[in-house]
Amino acid sequence: MRRLLALALVGLVAVAASGCSGVDAQEAQNLLDQSTTAMAKVRSLNFAIRMWTEGAPDGENFTVLMRGGGYQRGRHAGESYATIDSENLPELGRMTVVVRRNALYVKAGGRWSRAPVPTGQAAANPLSGFDLTRYVTDVRVDNGVVVGGEPMDKITGVIDTKAALNGLMSLGGTGSSDLGSAADILGDIRAVLYVSRTTHLPMRTLVDMPIEFIGQKVVMHMDIVITGIDKRVPVPSVG
Repeated sequence: MRRLLALALVGLVAVAASGCSGVDAQEAQNLLDQSTTAMAKVRSLNFAIRMWTEGAPDGENFTVLMRGGGYQRGRHAGESYATIDSENLPELGRMTVVVRRNALYVKAGGRWSRAPVPTGQAAANPLSGFDLTRYVTDVRVDNGVVVGGEPMDKITGVIDTKAALNGLMSLGGTGSSDLGSAADILGDIRAVLYVSRTTHLPMRTLVDMPIEFIGQKVVMHMDIVITGIDKRVPVPSVG
């Protein structure tokens, strides 16, 4: 759960902050260091994610909603779940994913299936050795932005997606050809992270990723929000 949250909530912007030089970049890195320390002390976390597209031809936009949470410390450490609901994606429908006792359970179509959770360094960090910081083009910090009545620091980062994917492709391995195709259609990613000035936790992350295909520009948006800290996580029963 901790790896999942770190990737979803701070990964993109942390890359942006560490890859640029200047006053804003240094401040962003300091804020993210504080955030990493604060995240390590969290016992449990609940979150909500909304992903949607804009500009798809013939109105074929879609929305995916996800709610979930997990424990990274205490008696239930390692337990987590996520429920996924989709609009205009009938092939995805409603799905529930649960991680418990080193096993992954997926409920789709009303039935549960079980699989072992991948272990080892490769599973924990499949991008080990790849330096994304080389592909950052901009980073900015705005202090004291009020969100929902709480003061936060806003970190904005831009990643040169095509250069990053080309760099990843140069490492070779399975899926390299797919990365090359993606590099031709993906625009630069813009990520915004709101870090609480009180808890130093990354309370909200916004990501915009443009996609150009056959002369049509579609933008994929993602909005990730922490909805609860150190509270009960309603991990569903399986079986």
